[in-house]
Amino acid sequence: MVHRCFVRSRSRLVRSLVVLLGLTSAAFARAAEVASPDSLPSDSTLSLAWVERIAVARNPSLSAMREAWREAGARADQAGALEDPMLDGMLAPGSLGSSSVDPAYRVGITQQFPLFGQRGLRRRAARAEGEVAVYDFETARLDLLRDVREAYFDYYRVCRSQETNRELVELMAESRRVALAKYSSGTVGQTDPLQAETELAMLEHESVVLGQQRRMILARLRALLHLPQNTLLPEPPRDLPSPEAPDTGQWLRARMQPKWPELAAADASVKARRASLTLAHRERLPGLGFNFAYDRFWSEAELRPSVGVSLNLPLNLGRLAAREHEARAALSKAESERLAVRDRIEQRIEEASASLVLYLHDVEIMRGAVVPASERSLKAVRAAYEGNRSDFLTLLNSTRDLLRARLELYEAQVMAHEAEAELKRALAADATSPVQEDQR
Repeated sequence: MVHRCFVRSRSRLVRSLVVLLGLTSAAFARAAEVASPDSLPSDSTLSLAWVERIAVARNPSLSAMREAWREAGARADQAGALEDPMLDGMLAPGSLGSSSVDPAYRVGITQQFPLFGQRGLRRRAARAEGEVAVYDFETARLDLLRDVREAYFDYYRVCRSQETNRELVELMAESRRVALAKYSSGTVGQTDPLQAETELAMLEHESVVLGQQRRMILARLRALLHLPQNTLLPEPPRDLPSPEAPDTGQWLRARMQPKWPELAAADASVKARRASLTLAHRERLPGLGFNFAYDRFWSEAELRPSVGVSLNLPLNLGRLAAREHEARAALSKAESERLAVRDRIEQRIEEASASLVLYLHDVEIMRGAVVPASERSLKAVRAAYEGNRSDFLTLLNSTRDLLRARLELYEAQVMAHEAEAELKRALAADATSPVQEDQR
């Protein structure tokens, strides 16, 4: 009895240990998935290259597009195959068990063979549709890179804005101390320290707003990277190199050697519609069928096996004509959509190029003139206020001007980077070979 209880207790202990080990292993697996080298940056700053690589590798929407591409390829492999053969049979029930005649039955098989290239046309149309899926995947990959770049630069903007806000809080706190000292000495009235406290409250409110903006931007960035929302991401580097001005020669080369996946998808769609139109024409031609049968209804053994041919008669001319009209309209639609796609691409390139030039000019003006002038003005007004040569309202306005100038500088930097990302997307600068992408 004691031995049995001991064995039962030991069994429960073993099962508990197994369950505990299983839960521990699952927890470690989840932690490893979150903290794996492919999921978290290895340094203290968040680089754009890491964000791009992880987004392409982990984004589930892109994975779905990749599987849609493979699905279309598998569907193309099925097109153009012969139809399944037809097996038919016939039996005379009265002949079963009869003493006067042998059992009578008939078994036959029929196979259809299109004679005028219909199978090849179906295969060509399906392969063209598969090409559309390939280039749709590449389009989605380029769109993902643009979106993740925009989220990254928005993250950079809010981080730098928070840094500027903290610096101005320190400056305003120091100005408040100066105003309190001057108020204690009777040099100024109570209005100056009260205005300083009001401005500090507004800066604190701005800090809360920026914190919530950062939270929303990080939520979007983590979703693009397919990371858990509790994943801690470091900040981008303190300084980002400015984008280069758009190269006119690059635009001309892009027009001479287009590699836009949207245009390639439109070309493939036109190819598929042309094959469908040719197939619609050839549906007016008959199809040939071969059949073989063994017929026990014949008493003569020489007549039992038979070979035959059959032809389908496409006599429903109204249906065939409507099918041709449909295919012709689909081809015309695909050709018009291709022209529209090219127009949109060229428009996007021109708009993105103009935007990049504009925002680079804004960055140059803000960095070279406006921000340095605002910093010098604040220093001069602060010294004048401490020397009783200026009022606190002028100091407050100078502080606000510096805040506005720095925020506009960061905004211009981000807009320039986002315009560059849009220009790269319009030029398909990051396009890769579909074969290379499928090997990843």
